[in-house]
Amino acid sequence: MIRAIANRPKLFIVGYSVLALLLGALVFVLRGYEHILYLLAWPVILGAMIVPWRAYVVLLGVGVVVTLIVVSLTAPNPNQSLRTALVATLATTLIGESVYRVMRHHRTVARALQESEERFRCTFERAPAPMAVTEMEGRLKQFNQRLCDVLGYERAELNWRMMNEFAHPDDRDTRLHTALLHSSDREAAIEKRYVTKDGRVVPVLLKGTLMRNAADEPYEILVIFFDLTEQREAEAQRLELERTMLEVQRLESLGALAGGVAHDFNNLLASILGNTNLALLDTPRHSSVRACLEQIESAVHRAAELTRQMLAYAGRGRVTLESIDVKEVLNATRTLLHTITPSTVSIRHHFESESLMVRFDRSQLIQIIVALVSNAAEAIGDQTGQITITIGERTVDPTDLPLHTVGADMHAGRYAFIEVCDTGCGIDPQTMARLFEPFFTTKQGRRGLGLAATLGILHSYGGAIQVESAPGQGSVFRVFIPAEQPAVESLSSAPTLPPSLEPAQPDSQESRRIVLVVDDERSVRSVAARMVERLGYKTLQAPDGNTGVELFSAHADSIACVLLDVSMPVMSGAQVLQMIRAIRPDTPIILMSGYAGEELAERYGQLQPNGFLYKPFDTAELSACLDAVLLRG
Repeated sequence: MIRAIANRPKLFIVGYSVLALLLGALVFVLRGYEHILYLLAWPVILGAMIVPWRAYVVLLGVGVVVTLIVVSLTAPNPNQSLRTALVATLATTLIGESVYRVMRHHRTVARALQESEERFRCTFERAPAPMAVTEMEGRLKQFNQRLCDVLGYERAELNWRMMNEFAHPDDRDTRLHTALLHSSDREAAIEKRYVTKDGRVVPVLLKGTLMRNAADEPYEILVIFFDLTEQREAEAQRLELERTMLEVQRLESLGALAGGVAHDFNNLLASILGNTNLALLDTPRHSSVRACLEQIESAVHRAAELTRQMLAYAGRGRVTLESIDVKEVLNATRTLLHTITPSTVSIRHHFESESLMVRFDRSQLIQIIVALVSNAAEAIGDQTGQITITIGERTVDPTDLPLHTVGADMHAGRYAFIEVCDTGCGIDPQTMARLFEPFFTTKQGRRGLGLAATLGILHSYGGAIQVESAPGQGSVFRVFIPAEQPAVESLSSAPTLPPSLEPAQPDSQESRRIVLVVDDERSVRSVAARMVERLGYKTLQAPDGNTGVELFSAHADSIACVLLDVSMPVMSGAQVLQMIRAIRPDTPIILMSGYAGEELAERYGQLQPNGFLYKPFDTAELSACLDAVLLRG
């Protein structure tokens, strides 16, 4: 009853006032005019209902004073009238105070309720996340502007609509209402996709709270929407980054394996080629054995070419850096490219830059172009198609790095790019994942490193490759090479020595005819020594760096040249070279290794070795290198 009165105070005041006036009139008729004093209490009581507390106190005081004055002036019996006045005043005070407290509580509750509603409305409308209040079946009752922004609808278009109408067709069976009814704490969360007005699909996390009435019956659901678009994009980028990192690590591990295998294989080939070459030199031309030896030598050269490809994949290929024009190289290969492509395939050239200079090995750049064009021609097959080769320049800044590149990490700067686009069958995702694996191919009967060698070459120059393709839509291979990036020149087989390090001419032909051979592989060391002896020199052999330094120290004045292996245990070739130079600075030193290229040039460039022999080598190559070093000047 009190709650009903508080909820409808105006009706209460009117009814209470009418009842008071009727009761006052009845008392006056029955008991005499003296009891009209009670009527003086009603203004005070009514004032308690409608005026603030300060006005109420003043009104109460005025009522008491008026009552006393009226009693003293009009009552025939002052004592009896005084008692009546006191009773009336006390009744007025008690009733007025009670009514005032009820009304003050009502006003406080009403004010608090209004402030709470205003606070909720402000929070609801200004919340950073979309929010809504729905009926139990999911019909929108109230929602903020953020929900309109996410879904792309106006408020009028969402009023009293079912939220499930905007859900993705595949997600309409997933209901927040069901999750809430099965929740023990009146809260639940589900993920769902909604379709916006313009057709976009927005992934959303819904968090709902079940609202209950006084009878503990559910009647509303408060829903908060969390847009997961940025989170999903960040997750996709993270997964792509992880995939790229795993791909890079896998390729690096394969590269390290390929490099190690190639190095060891080159040592075996050096022994086979050297012995075969020596046997050929001692075999008469009319001998039936000579044909067998020549076939062995030819097979060794083919195997050596394979190891060079493996070293290229590992980024340790032999290079001769020079400043070359990409356009000029491409023009020089036109005839070759038309030779390796079927007549049904046309080749179109497009030059975005007139001149594009890079520091690269010419033969390796040709190898990259031929490999990409050959791959594009195979993708087209026997069908009629077109290959478009585009060269140009791109300036890359840190905020606009090319995406999904494989190879070296790209940095800001100028890059030359070679783009080979074909109209072939395209590449499916499964093949794309294995595209740069060594020896992987989709062609029957094909073998070799394939695109892995191309990737290895690019990696060694700080370049990268980007592939765009889809089944039935052709492929685009885009190669990025740093433009005019300075690099240390590779060591040639017959380098020009600085004047200070020119080997001193021997006093006589016999005084310095000894060549020191230092190599940890016995077979390589042995065959190299016999090849040197075949050329008319004497040899000393050392199985490791320590022994080599000791032998050189003991015969420093008699040693004409040192053949030094680069990769040795305990003491590396670099350490041996430094110790020999410390003993005799003008000693001609020729490095031998299955590795070559920019890596060795950077490592040994300051030590200035006099020559370089790439394993495997034959007697003719050894003789040319020794002559270039010893007979110069």
